[in-house]
Amino acid sequence: RLQLDVLHDRNPQYVLESDGSIRNGYTIKILNMRPEPRLFTLSISGLPGAGMTLVADPLPKGRAFGVPVDADTVHKMKVFVTVAKDQLPASPQEFKMKVEYAPTGEFAEYKATFNVPEKRK
Repeated sequence: RLQLDVLHDRNPQYVLESDGSIRNGYTIKILNMRPEPRLFTLSISGLPGAGMTLVADPLPKGRAFGVPVDADTVHKMKVFVTVAKDQLPASPQEFKMKVEYAPTGEFAEYKATFNVPEKRK
């Protein structure tokens, strides 16, 4: 069985980057309840212009990454999702995070929220 848990950072809910983009942080937990290590794919969808980075991993920003998880363990990691200034939604927007094991098609999804500053009138 495969399980995905996502916890959105509460403080701060978002970070305004120097280039005007907005970054949200999430703690991801992938539960591999099989007796063998497996390589999962973590991806995001439903948030146009978004890119994801794995904290403490030198890979460039992308929309999907391979994540190795040991047998019978929970793999915990920090992820940043960033949307460029010119593609920011006007209000908080839901999107999906998905973890998948390609050889069997097994997957788990989580509806996350991308927070942005409130528009001032």
